[in-house]
Amino acid sequence: MTTQALLSEVQQLLDCDLSDSALQLAELECRPRLLDKSVPATERLSLLRTYSQCLAALKQYRSALRIITEFISTPVRSQLKPEDLEDMARDIANLRWKLNEHDLCLAQLRQIPRSHRTIKDLSRMARCAATIQSSDAPEFYAELLKRQPNASEAYTYLNSLRGSAGGWGQQYIPDASSYHDVASLIAARSMMLRLEYQPAAAEFQRLGRRQRGNAQIMAQQATCYYMLNDTHKAQTLYELARSADPSLMQEMGVYSGLLASLNDAYAVYKLGNQLLKVDQARPEGWVAMARYFLISGQTQEALAIVWKAQTLAPDYAEAYYAEGAIQMESGCAEEAVEVYLKAHALTRNMFTYRGIVDAYVRCGKYKEAFIYAKELAELMPRHANALAAVGVVLSHSSESYDKAAKLLLAALDADSRCTEAISALASLYVSTQQIPAAIALIERYLSENESDDMYTRYADVLTLANELPKAAVNYTAALSLNPNNERAKVGYDRVDRLMNPSAPESENEEDAADSEHPADVDHLTEDSAAALDFAYSADEMMDQSMHEFDHSDISDDML
Repeated sequence: MTTQALLSEVQQLLDCDLSDSALQLAELECRPRLLDKSVPATERLSLLRTYSQCLAALKQYRSALRIITEFISTPVRSQLKPEDLEDMARDIANLRWKLNEHDLCLAQLRQIPRSHRTIKDLSRMARCAATIQSSDAPEFYAELLKRQPNASEAYTYLNSLRGSAGGWGQQYIPDASSYHDVASLIAARSMMLRLEYQPAAAEFQRLGRRQRGNAQIMAQQATCYYMLNDTHKAQTLYELARSADPSLMQEMGVYSGLLASLNDAYAVYKLGNQLLKVDQARPEGWVAMARYFLISGQTQEALAIVWKAQTLAPDYAEAYYAEGAIQMESGCAEEAVEVYLKAHALTRNMFTYRGIVDAYVRCGKYKEAFIYAKELAELMPRHANALAAVGVVLSHSSESYDKAAKLLLAALDADSRCTEAISALASLYVSTQQIPAAIALIERYLSENESDDMYTRYADVLTLANELPKAAVNYTAALSLNPNNERAKVGYDRVDRLMNPSAPESENEEDAADSEHPADVDHLTEDSAAALDFAYSADEMMDQSMHEFDHSDISDDML
């Protein structure tokens, strides 16, 4: 086998994520040729770099560093071209970076002539210098900003030095207006962190007019619209961003969440598959595939995949948020609370708040749920989902029904597509025996919010009203949208049994009976209300918890 063919084989194994096999082949074939002094120096260098790449893929950074330093310490160094030595310096610097040896990483990159330094070299040098608090960090960041005007990290660093002794920031940013695009980007991202999605979307839109076709800007603008519950506009922008840059990874984890919320299993699978083809070492593709398995009803497989995403990127909040949804679907609300809180600590956004509130409510911890719902409402006082979050918590206390109803109606006035408000208000009407009002509410908003979950809720209420044929039709509609909807299956079987008492009991109905869910329509409140996220039997516990709340904290403006 020629050296070129060998290197190609090893690279194919690395590309297929078969790092162990790649290293075995490299040790068997590459290492002997590497030690053979009769092999040309350039060929040995290629073998060395491939061998070290295999070691680095398995995080054996010290071993990779050792073989490189041993190689360049031999007389073969004199046979290499200057550009080859520069590449070797970059390889060593990369390993030093992986080992968090920032001073040695910087020392290696300094060996590269200033005129030959790439943007990546400058970025790493600046970060290393800043980490070890080197005095030339501003110079590296200034050079980086000259080479890449949209390097927001450099602008932020230099801008932070404006008020420091010596006026370093002013020295290295002679005219801040020349970097207005970077300043706009920083401002928009800051707004997102403060949950100010409407002005952030507007800022990204202005920035997009100046940066036509910038996929990252479009993707971040799409995320703002998604947080504002405008899924159609968000999906359109996400697709435009992917068209502009098919290898785009930024915000794609959030996009997979949007597609999953639409219950579009094929679109989620397609996105995950494409992302994994781009880069299997990043978490976005694995998060998308985890959501695909969740939609398909395979929660254990979904958990295994999302844990892989967390292993690849322990600081990626979307992976923990995705796990929270899986744990909730699996009935593990306590575990869901834990991972939602972890996601919230990494990146706070509207969905992490909602996840925490929903999980705490499921656990019966209404005081904790109220704390996070109130904080979300204070951050986003006019957002329908924020108002609905508070309304959902208050709806679990009979003393707060009126206040909860006002908040939920306010949420629907703000956004008629707020499904959380529809569901919670329907539950509230059911709990107060206003079944016709619950039916009218869902019928009013169903056309704008068609989903398997909404059809199931509608059918649950129709069952309580003893409108069994109509309930059966809506359970069927839910199952046509999502064949894995267990609630719809159980509900349909129950309605079918009530309409046909002589029919044999189905497996799903037996499961329902084993769970002590009565089949009599007049006594369906526990099961149907559970499907509507409401349980009468919990009233006393809810009231006791809600007495601890300071209801005066809910302002009149919120109502």
